[in-house]
Order: sequence, then structure tokens, then C-alpha cells
Amino acid sequence: MHIVIAQVDEVLFEGEAHSMTVPGAEGEMTLLGEHMPLISTLKEGDIRVHVSKDTEPKIFHVQGGILEVRADGATVIL
Repeated sequence: MHIVIAQVDEVLFEGEAHSMTVPGAEGEMTLLGEHMPLISTLKEGDIRVHVSKDTEPKIFHVQGGILEVRADGATVIL
């Protein structure tokens, strides 16, 4: 799935990923490809982007934000 993590002034990550785990307002969520569409607020915590099953995740510490998930990917606005 295609992932974009962006702040107002810069893109922190953009690319393909196997999965992404985010600190949702109601609890941690792991997203895989073709996830059902949703919009959620994020609380403080770590976003972990798994580019592949066999590599260490890229970690982004966030203070909160908005997550939008579509069938083809996800966007996080911080």
C-alpha cells in the first residue's frame, strides 16, 4: 500500500509499505493493503511503517494527527 506521512511544511515519508501501525485515538491500529476506508484522529505515540516483512520498521514519533485510509493506501497529516 502507498503511505504518506506529512507535516505542513514537509513530507516525512512517502512510499510503498507492507503495513503500518498507528496510535489511534481509540487504540493502536495495524493497517494492511486494501484496508477498509476510515478516518481517525491519532494520539501521541509511534507510527511504525513496515516496508517489508523482513526489515525493521521506520519509526516516527507523533504528538497527534489525522489518518485517512483508502483502498490503495493511507495518509497521515501531523
